[in-house]
Amino acid sequence: MAEDKKAYILGQVGQLYMRHGIRSVTMDDVAAEVGVSKKTLYQFFKDKADLVDQVVTDVFMRDEVFICEEREKLNAIDRFFWIREHIVKMLKMVHNNLEYDLKKGYPKVYRKIINYKRKWIYTDNLDIIERGKRDGFFRKELDSDFVARLAVGRLLFVFNPDNEVFSNEEVRDIRLFDLMMDYHMHAICTETGLKYYKQQLNNVQNEN
Repeated sequence: MAEDKKAYILGQVGQLYMRHGIRSVTMDDVAAEVGVSKKTLYQFFKDKADLVDQVVTDVFMRDEVFICEEREKLNAIDRFFWIREHIVKMLKMVHNNLEYDLKKGYPKVYRKIINYKRKWIYTDNLDIIERGKRDGFFRKELDSDFVARLAVGRLLFVFNPDNEVFSNEEVRDIRLFDLMMDYHMHAICTETGLKYYKQQLNNVQNEN
């Protein structure tokens, strides 16, 4: 029962942080949001830092957010479009100061989530590249490890406004991801893969 209540609190607080960021949300706000007293809240979490750490670990770093049966059945190119769809949803849901709040206020937690992202991006891209090569969509001579590492650097460096490659507004615009994906596909696709990619891209553009 207690674990169920804690899981509920973590889920609700995760949504609260996504809407408003972390810095501006107090423990009073959290108590009001989940409908418990602060005394009850402190039975589960030592302080706000502990709450933030657990929310990041249990809500933002769950593989189930990214891995589902439907996604695993997709071919390599469609998986990139699935990721795009997920990013569109996240851009609408997540407060643009969330990572900034983590970096400034909770650097250890920020480092934890960056390490998680690095590992996940590498592993996922490696799997996508290998699958694409088997399906004839990606060039067989590609160095899969190199391409996967490049994806890590691209997503963690280029898409971080702190590095001043692109502004915060540009990073939060799905068009930046689309341009990067288009560049990526033209670099790794076979003729067959490029034809399929353009068909899927046209479908997405017609939906918008």
